[in-house]
Amino acid sequence: MASNPNHTRANALPQRPHAQHGQHQASSHQGQHQASSHTHAASSKASSSQSNLSAQVKHYEQLREQTVQAEAAMGFEHVCHRKATTDEIKANLILQQIKQEDLAIYRKHGARPDSLGQAHEYFYGDHFLSNVGLIEQTALFKLCQAMPKGAHLHIHFNANLAPGFLLGIAKNMTAMYIWSSEPLTDRAAFARCRIQFSILGPGELKAKNPAGAANLFSRGYKAYPQQEKGCGWMLFKDFFTTFPSAAGQVQGVDSNVDRWLQHKLVFHEEETHNSLQTADGAWKNFNTRTQMMKGLFNYKTAYVRYTQACLAEFARDNIQYAEIRPNFMQTNQVWEDEGSGRLDNEAIMRLIIAEYEAFQQTHRGKVFKGLKIIYCTPRSFGKDMVRLALNECLKFKRMFPEYIAGFDLVGEESKGFPLRHFTEEFLQFQSDCSAAHVSIPFLFHCGETLDKGTDTDGNLYDALLLGAKRIGHGFALAWHPLLMQKMKERGVCVELCPISNEILGLTPRVGGHAAYTLLANNVACTISTDNSTPFQSTLSHDFYQIMAGKRDMTLFGFRQLIEWSIEHSCLESAKKIKVKREWEAMWDAFVAGILKGAFGGRQAGASSSSSVAAPSGGGPGGGSGSSPGSGPGSGGHHVVAGHGGVSNGRVGSSSQSQGQGQVGGRGGGGRAQAGSSTAASSGSRQTRK
Repeated sequence: MASNPNHTRANALPQRPHAQHGQHQASSHQGQHQASSHTHAASSKASSSQSNLSAQVKHYEQLREQTVQAEAAMGFEHVCHRKATTDEIKANLILQQIKQEDLAIYRKHGARPDSLGQAHEYFYGDHFLSNVGLIEQTALFKLCQAMPKGAHLHIHFNANLAPGFLLGIAKNMTAMYIWSSEPLTDRAAFARCRIQFSILGPGELKAKNPAGAANLFSRGYKAYPQQEKGCGWMLFKDFFTTFPSAAGQVQGVDSNVDRWLQHKLVFHEEETHNSLQTADGAWKNFNTRTQMMKGLFNYKTAYVRYTQACLAEFARDNIQYAEIRPNFMQTNQVWEDEGSGRLDNEAIMRLIIAEYEAFQQTHRGKVFKGLKIIYCTPRSFGKDMVRLALNECLKFKRMFPEYIAGFDLVGEESKGFPLRHFTEEFLQFQSDCSAAHVSIPFLFHCGETLDKGTDTDGNLYDALLLGAKRIGHGFALAWHPLLMQKMKERGVCVELCPISNEILGLTPRVGGHAAYTLLANNVACTISTDNSTPFQSTLSHDFYQIMAGKRDMTLFGFRQLIEWSIEHSCLESAKKIKVKREWEAMWDAFVAGILKGAFGGRQAGASSSSSVAAPSGGGPGGGSGSSPGSGPGSGGHHVVAGHGGVSNGRVGSSSQSQGQGQVGGRGGGGRAQAGSSTAASSGSRQTRK
């Protein structure tokens, strides 16, 4: 009989053995019951706890997804993603597949050792100059070439073509001369020397070479104290014919004159990324190259042929509109071919306009639809010179109203005067423009620096207060939160130049670029090249790099950057609407080409295993599409949807320089061929929501 434990303890009487045994059994049964109850309770509690934890984890994941989506809604891709057509969503997933497939190109290239013997593999998003040859093998790059890019808004006009182009013209000029900073007699001198070119007429030549013709390969050739303005100029034709034998006698020097000169004109990986290099050092190298290029550019034949080729290059790279930045100053005017006289700034304006209008006589806006000119003068000039430049800019706006876009100061920002130095001149200019009933916006270079708390990044304040329409580079804007917010509110657009900023020392790799902070805050930005020639790049390369720096960037991001480029251009309203409408038709054809497999990836609807669905969650990066496909080379001839295909040729390169003088990787894919393919049918155009 089971007794009440409390009763048993209360009486505490001795028990007979059998009674004790019965009590023991009862106690055992009670203990088992209690243990079972405790176990059941613990199990229930654990189950409840696990259920609560699962609910908490689920709630946490929901909160996390909401936070991710809330942040994405603040970013730059959101609007284009929200309005995307079904075809664009499918095309984006294919683009993500293409990116994954392209990684094989980097993996296959293996690794290389550093100075300490550590092996480093090539990878997507690494130094541009390390990767340029690999980039041009990828399907993503071919997609970037084919993409209609809208407006190109930050181009220094004298540095937009492959380096061999101007050299090829120069060697046929009878009055072209070459100068070196030292005699070319040993390996170190060939590597270290600075080179310049100039057209010299008889009178100028006599002043430059009072002792007679110079020989750069002679030990008697002297580096004069004022060599840039003094003696030591050799006829370029003589240099060209003498170079192979002279260089061939020096061990370790390339005796191919085309290749050697082109090598001098462009940046290289080792000099750009060595452990001692700085932004200041990179700018010194840049200035040396622009001085070398100046004499190759500023004479009539070169200027005319360069302008023609530059316009063709815009079309080849599928650009619809451009605002070019020539330099206007007394010391940089264009020579007649024999050095007998110069074209003044007005004549240069007329030359560019005439060549553009002649180009459109045959091109008829098939790809490239418009051109304007940003009046630029050096920021190193004093107030009087800048005042004259502002007055001439206004004069040109009256003379050529549809061609003048705006005004800018150019040159290394930290070495020239800050914007506030010219406050009085700028305010007077705005007053003069208002009185003349014209609009000439400021399009200032500013914030192209790593400096903080200096006049250089302080230029951002002045750009805002002076009402700039756009700013060039704007790298420092990311650490000025108030200015960033104010510029966003006022619709100031930032002209991003990712490759330029990397090579000139603002970021070691594109992933560290300030662009992504600006874009995450939905600051309007565009993509530009800055100076293509020394960087071995095209606008297609810059678009590739901006994609490489943000692993979850999408086709919608590309679309937003392009739409902003048109929106923030200086086109007149009616022309802007027309260009935007024509660009949209080209974009639809481009998207159709992606869906048809023109660049690799899985074609939409190719099979049930590769069907492409809209990404869940609504975030701009939804769906990576990373399953392996047919490889980076799939897509056959990479047929371009819209206008353009892919060509191995380069603008203006002679057969000699094409065979021997290509630099980096631009020779095989750096230039897209425009107008060579039929636009892919876009079918019935879908309405964006």
